[in-house]
Amino acid sequence: ANLQATVLEVKAIDGLGMTVDVLVLNGYVKEGDTAIFCSLDGPVVTEIRGLLTPPPSREMRVKSDYIHHKQVKGALGVKIIGNGLDKVMAGTPMMICGEYDEEEDIKEEVMSDLSKLTNKLNTDSKGVMVQASTLGALEALLQFLREDTKPPIPVSAIGIGTIHKRDVTKISIMNERGVSEYATILAFDVKVEPDARDHAREMGVRIFTADIIYHLFDQFTRFMEELSETRREEAAAIAVFPSICRILPQHIFNQKDPIIVGIEVAEGILKIGTPLCIPALEGLYIGKVTSIEMNGKQQDTARKGASVAVKIENEHNPTLTYGRQFDSTNSLYSQVTRASIDALKTNFKDKLENEDWRLVVKLKKVFGII
Repeated sequence: ANLQATVLEVKAIDGLGMTVDVLVLNGYVKEGDTAIFCSLDGPVVTEIRGLLTPPPSREMRVKSDYIHHKQVKGALGVKIIGNGLDKVMAGTPMMICGEYDEEEDIKEEVMSDLSKLTNKLNTDSKGVMVQASTLGALEALLQFLREDTKPPIPVSAIGIGTIHKRDVTKISIMNERGVSEYATILAFDVKVEPDARDHAREMGVRIFTADIIYHLFDQFTRFMEELSETRREEAAAIAVFPSICRILPQHIFNQKDPIIVGIEVAEGILKIGTPLCIPALEGLYIGKVTSIEMNGKQQDTARKGASVAVKIENEHNPTLTYGRQFDSTNSLYSQVTRASIDALKTNFKDKLENEDWRLVVKLKKVFGII
């Protein structure tokens, strides 16, 4: 009952299997005792099959011939051999269930630290895996990712201690769920088994490691920014920014392909690559904007209120002529589709103002997009 013992590390040792290094601060531990540990999956009950200490002048971390004990007394660091120890959490207590103890009471006490944190340890269905060295470190990291990070980084799985192959397998499911950016392990102050690193490469899982929370955050943020940029580049061909433009009749430079005219952007954002059409003329396709010029300078974008010269090319109908099939009484609309709107929402949300999104809604009605 007076035993005070804390788990320092959980690791596999050749010939011994999974072992737990425990610091016994007070009291006795005997071979054959029923030990109860804390894990994320609930209490772990095991019979102590061996109590080992390194020879004098050797640390527990250094592999050598261990000394076997029938009993140890605190204060002492000891390696414990038993079954089912692989999920035991570092930084949590170990307790012994004595002859007159109620096992359920001991289990509850061992799990009490974790129970207090249950709400904080809740996970999302989609998100990264977070692995830390101790329960306290895990709590701090989760708080940072969820409360101090804008926007919050979702977490779908948590763990304590060394990262093993099974952890990689667990988080690799994010690739199958279509959120490959979350096939990521944020490892705070923990070791990564070499076979776990190899497995991660095979499974398309990233492992970011750091001893400082902010460094971990920086690594993941940098990765997300690069990913967003890549996705934007890929989506640029599909995404169509919303715009309505008025042709300026006094600025008609070329009437036929390529059509070059002066326009005023009445609403939204006109970008190079935008397909333009006239809904009032049964959706007549005018062509794609291949150049935007303002005051003699080329630019990629023209926003509401700007007057610019645009070059419009039409591969499908090069005989289309200004003044014949259409003129300045017809406004030019960005030709949006369901796919182009989805691409905008996913990759360019931050590039559009509220009034631009209102225009998207207006264009959906114009083009009958559900």
